[in-house]
Amino acid sequence: MTSRTSFPRGNTLLLVLIANAVLMVLVVGAIQFTRFNRDASTEKLRGDGVNACADVARRHLLSRLKLYGSSSIFQLLDTKLLDDADPQARTSMVTGHYGSAGAQPTVVLVSPEQMGASDRQVRDIVNSVPAGGGFLGGQYYRVVVKCQESSGRESEVEFLFRYGL
Repeated sequence: MTSRTSFPRGNTLLLVLIANAVLMVLVVGAIQFTRFNRDASTEKLRGDGVNACADVARRHLLSRLKLYGSSSIFQLLDTKLLDDADPQARTSMVTGHYGSAGAQPTVVLVSPEQMGASDRQVRDIVNSVPAGGGFLGGQYYRVVVKCQESSGRESEVEFLFRYGL
């Protein structure tokens, strides 16, 4: 006859249930973490898009100078981008400050003295027409443009440029 030694039974099932519960908590945590990362990356892409749009607004305004001259920049910029099929969901490029509603005149003529220009500039003026006021080198402008999504997210760019000879 063989004798059976008694071993404790039923502990294995309890151990497997505890291990499965711990693994389940880890898997749920990993899924939550990836969802948060996906949401963060989506917001980052939207933010990068609005920032790129603000740079496009700056370039668009400067390109209008080549077409229409300096008188065109004193007009309000209010342009919709073709970035969505729904016209109500399109991004707007406007002149104005962050938080303001609609386009506002933000093109400001800057004095050449504030930019370090003086009436004693030394420059070869052969084949060029000097600007009025005794200053050579064109006129300085300060402009604020912003991009605004239909969701309300905005990005603003303020820049200074010199236009003219």
